[in-house]
Amino acid sequence: MSAVLVVLATLLAAAGFAALALAMDRHHAAVIGGTPTPARRRAFRWAGGFVLTLAAWACVHIWGPAQGAVGLWGVASAGAATVLLWLRWREPARAARPRSAR
Repeated sequence: MSAVLVVLATLLAAAGFAALALAMDRHHAAVIGGTPTPARRRAFRWAGGFVLTLAAWACVHIWGPAQGAVGLWGVASAGAATVLLWLRWREPARAARPRSAR
């Protein structure tokens, strides 16, 4: 049971960070296209915060309050790393810029 909740908490953290990333112009343009409207941006922020709160609840439910707070750091780090790799994969390839001479 607890392994399922750990996976659920990690997926919730990844979904929360993905929603927060989609509230940003750059990531929204790379994934969905265009810039988000203020209402859509606000919805992504609220959804991201809510889903991260659910991930925190799952961690506290699994490990208790003291260890759950520490476990949340690991779950959040894994979720954020997943979103980071996903966004780097989704962004279009950029032309290499030459380094400026010092």
